[in-house]
Amino acid sequence: MINVVRLRIASAFIVTLALLGMASVCLAHRAPGCLTTIEWNELSGQTEIVHRLHTHDAELGVGAALDLPGLSVGDIEGRAHIALYVEENFQIRAGENELKLELIGAELSGNYILVYQELPGRLPQNILIRDDILRDAFPAQLNQVNIEDGDSVHSLIFTKKDGWLDYNFRSIPAP
Repeated sequence: MINVVRLRIASAFIVTLALLGMASVCLAHRAPGCLTTIEWNELSGQTEIVHRLHTHDAELGVGAALDLPGLSVGDIEGRAHIALYVEENFQIRAGENELKLELIGAELSGNYILVYQELPGRLPQNILIRDDILRDAFPAQLNQVNIEDGDSVHSLIFTKKDGWLDYNFRSIPAP
């Protein structure tokens, strides 16, 4: 009799845990965010910049910002609008001089759209970065910029009203 009671209690406990686990999955929500990587490509002699945005966020956010409610990453025009929006909302400066980043293009990768930019040569040792991508559309937007610096990666995080954030390279490459 005691074993039957223990078995029922254990079964009820397991069912309760399973239901709680399912509830937490149902309540989970992906926060809007953009990941940008900046790295030097020695073979091409270019600084490469890649922005990764979730397709759903890009369609809704850029669509709202540009008043294009039907914007879709599924067609080339939609990807072009998103790439141009990213170009307008991401800048790098050296002191007071804005660096001219070249927009290369955009492509889909799973649930993400990747937007590519390049800068001829290396970045200067001291830079300022402004990342406003989708921050006009989503108040909780969090943008992370990962900067490759020698053998390590350093991150800048942009939230709410952040403006220009500075970065000083630690490893100075030989010319």
